[in-house]
Amino acid sequence: FPHPSLPHAMANRSWLLKLAVGGLSRASCRYKSTQPPAKSVTDEQVQKLLTRMTGLDLDKVFKTRREPLSQPLYKLVDEHQLKKSQMETVQRARELLKMPPVLPQRKEKGELIQDDTKLAGLEDTNVVFTDISQTESNSSRRIVVREKNGNLRGATWDERDRMCQIYFPALGRQLTLPAMLQGNDLARLLKEQRHKEVLERANIQCEPDSKDYIRVHHMVYDDIDQRGLYDLLRSTRHFGGLLWYLMTRQLLKGILEEMLEKNQSLSNVTVVEGSCRDLRYPGDRTAVSNSSSH
Repeated sequence: FPHPSLPHAMANRSWLLKLAVGGLSRASCRYKSTQPPAKSVTDEQVQKLLTRMTGLDLDKVFKTRREPLSQPLYKLVDEHQLKKSQMETVQRARELLKMPPVLPQRKEKGELIQDDTKLAGLEDTNVVFTDISQTESNSSRRIVVREKNGNLRGATWDERDRMCQIYFPALGRQLTLPAMLQGNDLARLLKEQRHKEVLERANIQCEPDSKDYIRVHHMVYDDIDQRGLYDLLRSTRHFGGLLWYLMTRQLLKGILEEMLEKNQSLSNVTVVEGSCRDLRYPGDRTAVSNSSSH
């Protein structure tokens, strides 16, 4: 920060902003590591950080929705009952803010089981065989495909998802990927700042380790970071995923600037930057040395 002998610089907030963020950004560069991340998003420390930075704006969490009008209900309560009701509301809000899973992309399936040329040409289309036992989970369910050329192979993930949706339909999920999650429709929704709506639809439609789920989330996060629209996801269950995405890719500069511009405490900013260094790369000697100095 500026020296006390420079009061004119202290009064210049933009100068302070550049100084603070510039220092943190240079620190991030120094702490980049070639080693794979040592901690996952499910780590207790990581979850506490993401929950803290998500915020808890009750007005945003319980934002009014378009629903059929109903008769309002009024209750007369004492102070104790009011506090209890408020605590229950906060707890319900925290439940709604629990972030969706963040998983690595699943490995593709479709391994060859049998090559039987004698069966080639018997069918005009591929034939899918699905184990519909109620005791099997969709991820472990046996699904195989007999191709037109006679080959018997395991089903791909796209085929598995489609067959599971046919026999065990998930509420709100479609057989094919909705238009709003791809191409021009997705670009239009992002332009209209409907990022939260896109993420909610992706969570319903896709498995959290599927390529489409990950693709849509990353596109939304990149658009938010490039345009500085972090407030769209703040106090929603998607903000933790956004922050984790930026942390793991060392893309913190934009969100740190935004936090300072909104007069968030410098301690919050340093916690985010420090956590990117210490939680993701605790084996880095420089990071450990820096952590122990605080």
